[in-house]
Amino acid sequence: MKRLSFLPVSLLLFALTLAGCKSQSDPKDISIKFLTAIQQANYTEAKNYATDDSKAMLDALSSFQKMLPESSQEKIKNEKFVIRDVKVTDSFAVVTYASDIDTVGKILKLKKEHDQWKVAFTKETILPELNKPLNEGDSTLMPADSSLLEPDSAAVR
Repeated sequence: MKRLSFLPVSLLLFALTLAGCKSQSDPKDISIKFLTAIQQANYTEAKNYATDDSKAMLDALSSFQKMLPESSQEKIKNEKFVIRDVKVTDSFAVVTYASDIDTVGKILKLKKEHDQWKVAFTKETILPELNKPLNEGDSTLMPADSSLLEPDSAAVR
């Protein structure tokens, strides 16, 4: 009789062990969960899928999104995205995705943190233009002969 009660308990423990092994999501699943949370403006949920370093950036994004007009926020909420490619190398992954609003492929970088895949979300993820080099025609560059570079004559006296 004891053997009969031992069998169901053993099967239950085995099933729980298998379920625990399966609970670790892959980079594609984490990317979808992360993008969905961002889309729904649920930044608390998005932090569950982000690296520790990325959480402050999500706070900034949350503040920025609150300043957007309602029409822009609605557009984001209705956006449909699709994962195009996933490349995994050891503890790093690159997920390429696109959306119906922006068909150009975008990239999410993930890394394993505490043995779980997490999105490494940075300012470059939001605004990749920040890393582009400035061109001579950009209004932010000063001409080489700028008088702003010369010492102030009043300060020299």
